Amino acid sequence: MCDEDIIERLKNGDKNQLVSVIEKYKKMIISLCYSYTQDYGEAEDLSQEVFISFYKSINNFRGDSKISTYLYRITVNKCITYKKKRSVKMIFSGLFSHGKEEGISVIDRNEVRQAVRDLPEELKNPIILYYYLGLSYKEISDVLEISERAVEGRIYRGKNKLKDKLNREEEELWGHTKPTI
Repeated sequence: MCDEDIIERLKNGDKNQLVSVIEKYKKMIISLCYSYTQDYGEAEDLSQEVFISFYKSINNFRGDSKISTYLYRITVNKCITYKKKRSVKMIFSGLFSHGKEEGISVIDRNEVRQAVRDLPEELKNPIILYYYLGLSYKEISDVLEISERAVEGRIYRGKNKLKDKLNREEEELWGHTKPTI
């Protein structure tokens, strides 16, 4: 059955068709969520939210993309929202912990996160999708509806802006940059 027929049946309230969509895409969605959360329970919860959002927004689906791409966009948005909520929790918990986690201090992590948040949207989104979610250039181009070359260029420019900003902050703090090892 083609995507257009599936969407039409869903718009007409066919709940059995929703079950079919869930069965078809569940592994892909959970896998994406898991690669982001590293927690299977959280990944399952997020995937349920994705399918609920998909069903609630089905009447707004224009059919410009495949169902898989539409689900992927919803998933990425849910994961980004999850990350924001989780980052806030980590920042607050980080205020009360001392030392380093995985070789990067909480302060360094927060500086990097803040630098990413300060990027313009057109650079921030590809950086997050690539480095935080691990999506390929092709997947990012589908989600953001831009060419793969544009994705590559935005990631390159975003990395350079991040490097410049973090080096500038380092110079302001210490009067020079740390030597790289």
